[in-house]
Amino acid sequence: MKAFRIGTATAALALAMALPAAAEIKIAINGANDPETNAEAAWAAGFSAALEGTELETTVFPSGTLGSEDERFDQVAQGLIEVNLATASTAFGMSPLMKGVLLPFMFEDNDEFDTIMAETNLLAEMNVPLLENGVRLAGFNYIGTSIGMHNAKKPITKMSDLEGLRFRALNAEQLAYQEALGATGTIVAWSEVANAIQTGVADGYFNPPNSAIRTGHTEFLVHFTQANISPSTRTVLLSEDWYAGLSEAERAQIDAAVEAGFKANRAWIAQWSKEVRQKHQEAGVTLTELEPGERDKMVAATGPTWADIMSEAHLKLFTDALDQVRN
Repeated sequence: MKAFRIGTATAALALAMALPAAAEIKIAINGANDPETNAEAAWAAGFSAALEGTELETTVFPSGTLGSEDERFDQVAQGLIEVNLATASTAFGMSPLMKGVLLPFMFEDNDEFDTIMAETNLLAEMNVPLLENGVRLAGFNYIGTSIGMHNAKKPITKMSDLEGLRFRALNAEQLAYQEALGATGTIVAWSEVANAIQTGVADGYFNPPNSAIRTGHTEFLVHFTQANISPSTRTVLLSEDWYAGLSEAERAQIDAAVEAGFKANRAWIAQWSKEVRQKHQEAGVTLTELEPGERDKMVAATGPTWADIMSEAHLKLFTDALDQVRN
């Protein structure tokens, strides 16, 4: 039996369901449907372009039009939305193994993360409980470059530079690894972050560089270090009932479109990675890199916190996958 929460139906979803069922594929994304500025919209554009000339047509629904993250997850499980670009955390309760994508300093960079997802059994293992509940994890979509360290006080080039800095933490897990690095942390809601930093409650946060640029936080977060803490990812979820109900030829078309979406997303990230540095420099942000060997120290310091985030069995699946790729 499928497990899902009953969400509030939205007017947009009701309208969408009233459209001809023939071949419409509803794609829910976060942010505006603008492939030039939104990495999720770039995925949707690549997916849609690959289906041109087929009998499968797509409609993209921007943020909020089909409900909240939790509501959209439920609608995918029920077959009401065919494709949902979602935050990874919405599926953690159903597939706890997915927490591994957020482990600090687990992956060297995005390329290693992509290789692990493509060449090991991790994605299939994540899908086991999801498929039983009507959701298929097609893969992970990037929304920016990897997570680094923003702060208002000083350049960070080595682990010891973190001493004396207090960072905004998203949750208890992030707080734990910030403290393992020698910094202090305080859990602050995102809506309160700007005020917290400007009033000295926090000195910065761990986020991808586009976060500060998009929000205008570069006015006071004047230092950024790209530390590749973890990939800046969201998920691409498909309705399993819908996918399983397609013909063999249609599934092949969807599989090809999904790959085209990921290709478009990676191309967007490659271009954005060039632009983001320029945007930081134009905003007067000091950009620094970690000195040789310093990231290794951070890996060693934060490694013990992994066991607080995941079960021993699930953590072993990730470390075994890393060994498989690296050896």
